[in-house]
Amino acid sequence: MSGRPWTKEEDRALLDGAGVFSINWFRKKAGPTDTYPTAPNRSRGAIYRRAERILGKGGLTRGTSTLLQASVDTGYAREQILRAQRACNQKWKRLSPRGPYLITFEQLDEMIGWLLQDYWCKTLRLYGCVNCGDSDRPSRGKGLCPRCYFKTRRVSRSFRVPWCRGALINLVQELDETRAEVRVIRDHLERGWGLTEDQIKALKAI
Repeated sequence: MSGRPWTKEEDRALLDGAGVFSINWFRKKAGPTDTYPTAPNRSRGAIYRRAERILGKGGLTRGTSTLLQASVDTGYAREQILRAQRACNQKWKRLSPRGPYLITFEQLDEMIGWLLQDYWCKTLRLYGCVNCGDSDRPSRGKGLCPRCYFKTRRVSRSFRVPWCRGALINLVQELDETRAEVRVIRDHLERGWGLTEDQIKALKAI
């Protein structure tokens, strides 16, 4: 019945459930009524349009962020946010089985609080490998994951660049500090970080 008016109960369900429940939950709430006992459940399109009308921009996703948007807004990588989700034991909703996850602002705040204290490498205060950014594998040393630790060491040997931090610092002190790449390399060494593959190659070319 296309001309069936929306009830106060249906509108209240949209107001209370926006950003929390799935589209199937809304469809159950927008089914037959006493006035229209044989009316079918409202379509997805009808629910989305009604939500946009009474909730404004965002509709059913009001008060939430997608995983991609949360990553852009916070600066944390997707993998870091997923790790925080597991640590905080959070359950994220979806409007459809294959739709994007909807993260409430309260959930996002909880995860940010956890991530601020959760360093991948606590001694160097890093959230991921300085070479590849990965945070799933444990830190091996120099702010590098095991794979990058051995890979950058092989690259150093191949390009005949010192691997020892002390020797690297002595080498960098002899270079032109006005060059941006030299300043970045020095900053890495002063922080106790290992050099990335690109930095090792750049150091050889300087």
